[in-house]
Amino acid sequence: MNDQELRDLLHKYGNDTATDDEKSLIESWYLHHQESELPDYTLDERLQDAAAVRENLKSQFRIGRVISLPLRISAAACVLILLSLGGFYLIRNNVTKNELTATTHHDIPPGQNKAVLALANGQKIYITGIKKGIIYRQGALQVTRNKNGVLAYTLNKSLIAPGNADNQGTIRYNTLSTPRGGQSSITLADGTVAYLDAQSSVRFPVDFSKSKERRVEVTGQVYFDVRHNASKPFRVDVKGQTIEDIGTVFNINAYDDEPAIKTTLISGGIKITRGNSMATLRPGQQGITVSDKTNILVKETDTEEVTAWKNGYFLFNNEKLESIMRKISRWYDVDIVYPQDKNTNVEYWGSITRYDNVSKVLKMLEITGDVKFRIEGKKIFIEKK
Repeated sequence: MNDQELRDLLHKYGNDTATDDEKSLIESWYLHHQESELPDYTLDERLQDAAAVRENLKSQFRIGRVISLPLRISAAACVLILLSLGGFYLIRNNVTKNELTATTHHDIPPGQNKAVLALANGQKIYITGIKKGIIYRQGALQVTRNKNGVLAYTLNKSLIAPGNADNQGTIRYNTLSTPRGGQSSITLADGTVAYLDAQSSVRFPVDFSKSKERRVEVTGQVYFDVRHNASKPFRVDVKGQTIEDIGTVFNINAYDDEPAIKTTLISGGIKITRGNSMATLRPGQQGITVSDKTNILVKETDTEEVTAWKNGYFLFNNEKLESIMRKISRWYDVDIVYPQDKNTNVEYWGSITRYDNVSKVLKMLEITGDVKFRIEGKKIFIEKK
């Protein structure tokens, strides 16, 4: 990049007319400029500088407004500050667009609000988009969708006639499930909110008043914001273990293609039971179990990384490529094809929105220089450079 090109970029940045790629380039250049003056630039110093980049740029280049991004590092906007086995790779001032491009003869859009609601009578309601209003009504039961796309269950007790099934002891269950490339959320009859990631489900009673507990079942990844009721505990069954809330917000990751079930406590408290093992978590802790063992490993974790999917972005914290590609596969509804030797032992650090086409995510991953990607139909091929 020559001096004139840099001045032009700074001008566009200051006037908020730069493209996302240009913003990424100038912010990365700023970090690299700092790095070149400090030969002993440590990881902590890099992260501190990254967090301050946008404010520094705002003052130096008189930016009129700061673009708010849902990232842990608001600076370095769409740039991934990546950590591979070879160390850090920043977009430097001599990077060209050709060096950043994945092969994208076709592109794939991100997932969207999409789910299937299976009712107790076998009826299925297919839900797409965020159209609001009543989507189902039967007797005293009404299922609505608000302007944010959240389903809500309500039961009007005044409409329950004597002898009606709603007034009997039978517990009716519904199931909300998302496909690959889908997400959804639902407010249960008790006020608890469940957020479902792609390829996930929650099975729940239509009405919790007929039992002494509130028990649901999940698959995939679900984030719960539980309406606490000490007299009627909320319990989640998932793959042979039970999570019980103690006034709680928590996340469960229990995909079949993941090596472990991870239950992360955001606030409040939960108790995990698996066989004869039991563990109580504090906020910021994660309980980990594997299918062939009953013991529960408890460790401290980064809750922002765990819940990034719910907040609309990918957040990688020294995460292996195969783990990242499983997330991409579910969210973009694609299949991943690895090279024959499958030697892709690369780790990444950074974040990017989930609402860009897949090519932008792949471009960021290509910055490491270790792998490249090719999109063909609904498949992403990984190749060594």
